[in-house]
Amino acid sequence: MIVTLLVLIFLVAPLSLFIHELGHLFPGLYFRADQSILHLGRGKVIGRWRKNEVCVYIHLFFFQGAYSVNERKPPFTDFEKAWISMGGPLFNAITALVLFLWFRDQGGHLLRVSFLFNTYLAIMNLVPFSIKGKDSDGYRLWSIVKRRFLDRLE
Repeated sequence: MIVTLLVLIFLVAPLSLFIHELGHLFPGLYFRADQSILHLGRGKVIGRWRKNEVCVYIHLFFFQGAYSVNERKPPFTDFEKAWISMGGPLFNAITALVLFLWFRDQGGHLLRVSFLFNTYLAIMNLVPFSIKGKDSDGYRLWSIVKRRFLDRLE
């Protein structure tokens, strides 16, 4: 049990969060972001990688969350923002599907934990919520849909 928890915290979660944030970066790059930045963790930067308009920072506490930013002038359209927001949960859902198909035949505790965590990330990030100014992907998506379609009905 304790080994599973440690594997989840120090291996599965950081890798899954990295995959999630890549899911936001790729649509941003597709829509020609001027700069795309990915942060894995919190605290002092212990590693960085830069290639053209992409910059990745790995922080000392790499297991404490992640976030990414896509910047562009002119700003992204609502359509582009929606795809960028959906990219993270979509990457986690695809990862979960691949892991499910893999561990269905192969077995393995690590694959099962990875499948469950990626499924959790995919679902929870689509739930619209905002806590202390931090919006979920689902909240951003809902805000776009509401602004574009529902507000017009009123």
